[in-house]
Amino acid sequence: CATVEGVTTHSLRAETHRDLAVWAKSLVNGSHASAVTQKELVCRCMWKGRPAQLVIHYENGFTLLEAGTGSRTLWRYSFDRLRNSSDDGKRYLWLDFGSSDDGEVELDIEGCPKPIVFILHNFLSAKIHRLGLTA
Repeated sequence: CATVEGVTTHSLRAETHRDLAVWAKSLVNGSHASAVTQKELVCRCMWKGRPAQLVIHYENGFTLLEAGTGSRTLWRYSFDRLRNSSDDGKRYLWLDFGSSDDGEVELDIEGCPKPIVFILHNFLSAKIHRLGLTA
């Protein structure tokens, strides 16, 4: 579970492989439905020492807005531009969009970035599922 302090782990037990498969499918489908319903995540952050708001939108991708006014767009990238994401588990989130100018973006989330990464990965998984692609 994603919390303000990070990700909390729970252990579940299933009696049979079929029960486990049903549980897993229910969790994945529920997560995807949540992504489609939620549509976007907005969180405050610091970028290059400036206060900002990161918007991750299910359809539109990533937008960084200037804090305060919320109207000035500092940068914008679609999901297909994302090459890599990583975090330090404490407060920093790195997004690599593969471009030469500001290709890797460092954001200070001012708290644990794990819940944001979880939602980001859930958005990506739901988008892939929507296309009918499965492993």
